[in-house]
Amino acid sequence: MSVWAELKSNLRKIILMEDRIARLSDALDSLTDQALDHEKRLIRIETMIEMAQQNMPARGKLE
Repeated sequence: MSVWAELKSNLRKIILMEDRIARLSDALDSLTDQALDHEKRLIRIETMIEMAQQNMPARGKLE
């Protein structure tokens, strides 16, 4: 294989890798947003449970 053909092949591979990296970066940003959304939802659910437990009347011990 000539030097120019090898150079052309390697440049093509680099360009394809850059495209894949850009797509992976976009996917990672999307996953990060989803994880943050889930975290916020979980915090709200935990808060609701804690508030409900505080508002429950204290139960006496059964003998």
